This record gives sequence, C-alpha cells and structure tokens, in this order.
Amino acid sequence: MNKIIAIANQKGGVGKTTTSINLADALGFLEKKVLLIDLDPQANATSGVGLVPFDIKYSSLGFFDHTFKAENGIVKLESAHFDFTPSNIRLASIEINKSKTIDLFMLKRALSNVIKSYEYILIDCPPSFGLLALNALTACHSVIIPVPCEFFALEGLSKLLTTIKSIKKSSNPYIDIEGLLITMFDSRTNLSSQLQIELTKHFKSMVFNTTIRQNVKLREAPSYGLSIIKYSPYSVGAENYLNLGAELISKNKIVTTNPENGNDLSKILTHNTENVDHLIKRHTTTSTNKKEEDYNHLIGLKRDEVNKVLGFSYNDIHSNTWMYRISTSFSLMKKNYLYLYFENEIIADYKLTTFKINKVQ
Repeated sequence: MNKIIAIANQKGGVGKTTTSINLADALGFLEKKVLLIDLDPQANATSGVGLVPFDIKYSSLGFFDHTFKAENGIVKLESAHFDFTPSNIRLASIEINKSKTIDLFMLKRALSNVIKSYEYILIDCPPSFGLLALNALTACHSVIIPVPCEFFALEGLSKLLTTIKSIKKSSNPYIDIEGLLITMFDSRTNLSSQLQIELTKHFKSMVFNTTIRQNVKLREAPSYGLSIIKYSPYSVGAENYLNLGAELISKNKIVTTNPENGNDLSKILTHNTENVDHLIKRHTTTSTNKKEEDYNHLIGLKRDEVNKVLGFSYNDIHSNTWMYRISTSFSLMKKNYLYLYFENEIIADYKLTTFKINKVQ
C-alpha cells in the first residue's frame, strides 16, 4: 500500500506540525517506509527535525518546478525514522506570485515519481487554503485533521470539510478523511473531556481512538531538532504517537480488506451529495415569535447600561446590532446568541438565535 496523507487545519496552533513529525517517526519506528513533506513556508517542521531553513538548497518549492526531480529534494535524516523534504520562506512565492504556470496538480505529478518508494507520504500543510494547501488536498488520498482541546476547536471545521468536498468534485475524486485527531488533551479539565465526548458523539468513528495528551517533553522535542520518540522515548507523548501510528496502520488494513468498513465521513464526500451542509453545518434557526420575558427588561436600555446588565462583550460602539453569547451550559455543537437592535442609541428589539453543527447520522 502506498498512501499520501495531508495533515491539515486552517487554524494555526492545533498541533499540526507536531503531529506531522511525530506520526512520521512513529510510522517509521513501526517499520514503515515514510516520507514527510514540509509544505508550510514557515518551515516549522524543517526546524523541528534539526535543519536550518535558510541553509536549505533543495526544498518543497521544487515540486512546483516542471524541471525539478522530486527525489532530489529528499533528505535522509540520521536522527529520525523517516525521509524528509524541507521547506523555507521561499515557498511563500507560490502564494504571493500566483503564477499562471502553477496549477492544482503540480504536487500530485511530482509525487507520482516517488510514491512507489514509500508506504506513507505525510504532508504538513500550511494553516490556510491557498495554492499550497489545495495542491496537497489534490495530491493526497486522505486527510488527518488535528482538533485541539480548546473552546474554538471546531471553528472552521465545517468550512474545511466543504473545501474537501469541493476538491473531491473538482480535482481529487478519491480524497477521504483519515480521521479527526484530538490534540492537547488535558484530563484534568472538563473542557478536554467534554470536547472528546462531543466529537465522538457527533462524528463517531471519524475520531481516532488515540488522543494526544499535553506533555512537556512533546513541547521540548522540537527545540532539540528531534521527534518525541528520539527525544524522550518513554514519555506520554511518545506513547501517544506510537499508538496513533499503530492505529493508522491497523485502520488501513481493515479498510483494505473490507472496504465497507470505511469512514463515516465518506457519506458526505460522495458525488451524489448535493452539499455537505445537510450532515455538518453551522446554520441559524429562526427564533420563535414569542419573546422570552427574561430579556424584555433590556428594551429601552442605553449602550453603557447593557454591559452592566449582561457583562462586557466586545461590540462595535457604532453598530446598531450587538451580540452576546448567552448559553447557560457548555456545548461545542450548539451555541445560543442574543442579538440586540438599537434605535436612537437605545435597545428597540432583540432576537435569540442558535448556531449548531449537526451530528453525522
């Protein structure tokens, strides 16, 4: 089996590069032939494996040169169990210049020359969806989406899935979701436990069984240019990523032998699906005509009086519409908001609105 997996999330700071490096090393440690590609101009993965981006002669920028041979950009790392294609700031020229010679299939064409040499090719994507990330999504077979244990963890997830759906229709009919990976998990906090419950409840088998726990050694390893397995092989972080590697290998064996055991998310990536929104979307439900008496007392209040009653929430002082989150209980999938409408500097009306992400059926 030869598989290309993009590790992507348009939100930064989610553990994407940490996962790219350590999953690649875990798979290599588990005796798989692995290539990791740094496709982020910030070159964090390059620094994280002990290379100096400024000193790089051949980088992933070469993939977007028709005359470049992909194998020339591969570095054999002595300190890791995988091969590596580095990056540096020059890769940003792809996004800035947007040359007419660059299309969505350039990375796919370049990797077609090396894919037979590796069982897994992992791509560390930039935290945005420009030409670089879209090339990665066009070239890959599947996507791993890191989801950190924080309040806004699911912000943008619906957009990401919609982007993948669009790529499936336009340039990569075989793309699928490898899984959602919970990162930065802290069992001491209710937030982490609640997020894990919510994700598993709504996305079912799309969520990896392995969670990546917060670990000091995991944060220290990149500063030494080492993976967590090399830096601290007996740490919680090393155990987590080895488990993730084993789970990924096992999952692909199951899917290969029995295609019916595929991912739940494949349901929303089929050609016959009109759009992704009927399974997972952020939508607004209209409020009932009946006003809740709890907020009638706000009618007639001035702007400065509202903050005294509801507490401070940033709103443009010149706007005639203010918004407050008024949820009484925590939920990642459902958020209740109160909209206040001003006329002549006092509240004239209000509306209650719910935003939610529907669960996978």
